[in-house]
Amino acid sequence: MKAFAGAVVIAFALLTPSGSAAGQSSAASSKTATKKPEGTFTVELVKALDSKNVHEGDEVEAKLTGGITLPDGTSLRRDARVLGHVTEANARSKGAAQSSLEIVFDSLVAPAGAKTAIHGVVLAAAPNPSPQTDGSDAASNIYTHLNGSTTAAVVNDQRVETVPILNDKSRGVLGIEDLSLRPDGVFTSGGKEVKLRSGIRLLLSVTLQ
Repeated sequence: MKAFAGAVVIAFALLTPSGSAAGQSSAASSKTATKKPEGTFTVELVKALDSKNVHEGDEVEAKLTGGITLPDGTSLRRDARVLGHVTEANARSKGAAQSSLEIVFDSLVAPAGAKTAIHGVVLAAAPNPSPQTDGSDAASNIYTHLNGSTTAAVVNDQRVETVPILNDKSRGVLGIEDLSLRPDGVFTSGGKEVKLRSGIRLLLSVTLQ
């Protein structure tokens, strides 16, 4: 099986008046970056977040999973930084039904350090289809695209699992147990806290400020 080596790229996709992203295959968007002032793109969380340990205002760092071009012509490559902050963090307390965590993204960081202000709200989340391993696992992981790049097959120690891959029409939490995402971008969990692992993929609805 062929190793899946590339990240799925969701470059700016123009939003329709109804608020849904125009249809666009991830394979096509991985080749070109489109110049659109509003739309969606996918980021990867750099550090894990836990609603029990973070607080409102704490910085959140992610990185682009594919290159984009801003309306002013600025090109940002894959792995460019995307910064945000925690706007809500609650661990489940006695009598509370759920824990919650909300993050909003505020800026894109160009290679030279210049920042472009954005308002980015999370539309969907899914596991990383190609996590980095430290080589300590007895069996290596193998990843491949299936079903038009909507899922990835993960072969690990003779087990095969299906991992969803985000596209511009994805909504909610895909492939992660005990984690939900409300339409307003707030993660919730029935557990004691909301945990977002490092490397988790997030689809953002973005408006340039």
